[in-house]
Amino acid sequence: MSNVSISHAWLSAVILLLALILLSCSKPMPEEGTWTGTLALPEARRLPFQMYLDLRSIAPTGHFINGPERTPIPEIYRRGDSLIFVFSEYGAAMRGVWKNGRLSGEFLRFRRDTISMSFAAQPSPEAPDTARAASELLPPLAGKFQVYFRKDDLVDSSTTATFWTRGDSVFGTFIAPDGDLGLLAGKRSAGTLFLSRFTGWQANMLELRHEQGHWRGKYYARTSVPVFFSIEPRTSLLKEAGDARKTTMKDPKKKFLFSGVRIMGDTLTQADVRFKGKALIVDIMGTWCHNCMDAAPLLEQLHREFKNKGLEVVGLSFELSDDFATARKNLLLYEERYGVTYTLLFCGTTERANVDARLHSQLNNFFAYPTTLFIDPKGLVRDVHVGFKGPGTGEEYQRQVQLFYDSVRKLLKGKLASKK
Repeated sequence: MSNVSISHAWLSAVILLLALILLSCSKPMPEEGTWTGTLALPEARRLPFQMYLDLRSIAPTGHFINGPERTPIPEIYRRGDSLIFVFSEYGAAMRGVWKNGRLSGEFLRFRRDTISMSFAAQPSPEAPDTARAASELLPPLAGKFQVYFRKDDLVDSSTTATFWTRGDSVFGTFIAPDGDLGLLAGKRSAGTLFLSRFTGWQANMLELRHEQGHWRGKYYARTSVPVFFSIEPRTSLLKEAGDARKTTMKDPKKKFLFSGVRIMGDTLTQADVRFKGKALIVDIMGTWCHNCMDAAPLLEQLHREFKNKGLEVVGLSFELSDDFATARKNLLLYEERYGVTYTLLFCGTTERANVDARLHSQLNNFFAYPTTLFIDPKGLVRDVHVGFKGPGTGEEYQRQVQLFYDSVRKLLKGKLASKK
């Protein structure tokens, strides 16, 4: 073969190879399927996340995957090779561009000082075989624990934790006085154990090591400096807040007063005829609050079950923005996501002056969203439940469901007896 023929053959091979490379680089974004990604955290850590996207229609849909939980992505917009996820309730968004087989961009949380974190995601490959010998893995992390957060010379022991395992998967959460972190998930490993949760609202990760019979680690949340902690076994998670942290009425003999704007634009107060002679659950919440989201299905369940027996449920929503159009949009999304049929009222922003005027003027030690008031037919507050422990807390969640039912039955005791 002549040198010219060899040169032509070599050139053709190079051209073919370049074409294959270019074809590979220009691979179109998949229309439907599961993705895996990571979000940048301090100290060069990457929080892993998983999501499902369906981009086949003009109104794309999707959700984030945390163990068995699925958190819907409220709004997805596609612009050519760009994807935008909007979390209006939380005042946040993700913006990414598809290039070279991956989606890369930023997670933005809009506040006075906007927070930006880079992320990257790609279609999920077939799950690799990562099985390890049991002797190589960390000891199983399971049971109930006391958490000791350490910052400088201070130790905060107000948080508890629960963990359990299923095969090589590890699940659990931290439970603070104002609620829990939601379900975190990870895999047993041979070194450091990572448990994480990403929902668009939340970006939390626990980094755990087992040293000399004790579990120690760091807690990461968005761009804040990680906090060191240790955990020690305990027999129970049930722990009441100290008196200094309990939320109570300033004057137990006075009615709790509220007012807010409904989605339709009209103002409603506790004096409205629909509440006359009714027992009330008043939930102080916000559409941005993940513990409030966990509480919504239970509140709706109670509303449907006891509405015809004299119970009304009202959500007092304190939002990140004072703009009614934005609040209306967020409340409509909240209603749709959780099938809410009880009354939701926009009560302004979480700004201190507004909260002081509406809540601190009536309540001692208001500090948590949600805070749920159980009000009798005479308008007096009988029980106050601070925070909410979601399904990720297991037994604690079930105990809390029972507590809510017990509080409602106490409010309706006379009415329920008369209906028998």
